[in-house]
Amino acid sequence: MGSTLWYRLVRYLTCGLMIGLAGGGQAAVPSPIDPGLTPAQIEERTKEAFFWGMQQAGFYELRHVFTQMESAPAYRGINRVMANTRLFTAKERFATTPNASTLYSGGQFDLRHESIIVETPQMPEGRYWSVQAADQYAHWFFFIGSPFTGNAPQRYLIVGPDWKGRLPPGFKGPQIVRATSNAVTITLRLGVIDSRSAAEMDEAGRLVKSVAILPFSLWEKNGNRPVPLDQQPIVRADYATFPRMDRISDLTRSMTPLDYLQLVSLVINDAAMTKRTDSAKEIATLKRLSALGLREGFHFDPAGVTPVQAKAIEAGFFAARREAKAALEKSLLDMNGWKLQTSLFYDDNDYRVRAGAAEIAWGSPVPFESHTIGFGLVDSAGRVLDGRHRYTLTFDVDHLPPVTEFWEMPLYDEYGYFVDNPIDRYSVTSYLYKVGAYAVHDGKLTFYLQSERPTDIEQARNWLPTPKTGVFRLAPRFYGPTSSLIDGSYRMPMIERVD
Repeated sequence: MGSTLWYRLVRYLTCGLMIGLAGGGQAAVPSPIDPGLTPAQIEERTKEAFFWGMQQAGFYELRHVFTQMESAPAYRGINRVMANTRLFTAKERFATTPNASTLYSGGQFDLRHESIIVETPQMPEGRYWSVQAADQYAHWFFFIGSPFTGNAPQRYLIVGPDWKGRLPPGFKGPQIVRATSNAVTITLRLGVIDSRSAAEMDEAGRLVKSVAILPFSLWEKNGNRPVPLDQQPIVRADYATFPRMDRISDLTRSMTPLDYLQLVSLVINDAAMTKRTDSAKEIATLKRLSALGLREGFHFDPAGVTPVQAKAIEAGFFAARREAKAALEKSLLDMNGWKLQTSLFYDDNDYRVRAGAAEIAWGSPVPFESHTIGFGLVDSAGRVLDGRHRYTLTFDVDHLPPVTEFWEMPLYDEYGYFVDNPIDRYSVTSYLYKVGAYAVHDGKLTFYLQSERPTDIEQARNWLPTPKTGVFRLAPRFYGPTSSLIDGSYRMPMIERVD
């Protein structure tokens, strides 16, 4: 029996038992929803909750995994990063659509009581790196790195929006950053040039560890110097949770409609998540959601939801998911059959698109100043990509994607995770092209997308493994995109089915 069906059966039986115990047809736990709302109104307001809150709910759950779920491989505590010195594989399933060509370091930070220091050493030329920070709305407010600020040593102080006090001496104006929320995520990405080389992996790992992102108090106590990561305390966060939090880290696959409303309730009541008090739309939306039991100072308890209300919530949740997906797809630019996600035309008040972007990958769309993302979902005939078939993708080496940094083309299953394969290859990159990893013939670079290893030796060098069955997708990243990768005019080659 599926987990969602089992959950509904338990809810149904529980509601029946509670009604029987209470007598008179009254539930022991009152419904959190205004009894004056009709099923149609409940459905509509559930949709509003989905559109408004999906990005923030994704942040809340991701923060839970990073800072409270001690059994998770991604756990690191609050106000502390985890430095990954190896590339992601198909085994990591705590975040969708990761890169397979960059090492990561990063974490979740609460700026209410602690400012953050970011300090970087001299970085080598020719290697992409960046440190970027965003709030719970996926508003990216801080960018440093090779495309933005160059490779010289750098130092910054990030303070919360409510911070008051005296600044430490020696910081220049551009080095002091006021965050847009007290709840932020900070991520370091560092490009790996040749993942086949042990020496390269060692060097990339050293560079990741050399970037310091830590609480100001630790930095100050250490004589205004970074504290090595292994000497920083691991502090478990204490944000509010509900019983299923540990089981829904994969929101798209495992979250139920009632899980979602509980997450939104936590978001609304989270003191660290600075709301947009200057947004008339957000203020009006939250006023309407209050009748659904989603308001400050009130805990949304699903135990009191009646079967009729639960049915309306479910209808609204899945209708909103469909509408958000459609709105996102409509917002993507056509790039010769590919769908380009760029923030050039993004409207943060378009809650449908914002929710659709969060469902594909939390934190998107990233600003085009950083990178743009393409989605390869269909072949040249418009057919959905399917692991049962074989495909090719051929670039003219004189017309590769025009970037200032590098490009990567990862392949994912239908849920946004890497596809397990015998050679642990999850993407192809311009870095590997430049070091001669791929076969090139007559000025053409052809990648072979199929589940079985090609028998031809040179084709095997260019093999990008797909699942044996089921839908898959490509999601190339263009770091340091230039004009045609921002407005969608680049002639990205089409994916050809060859069997």
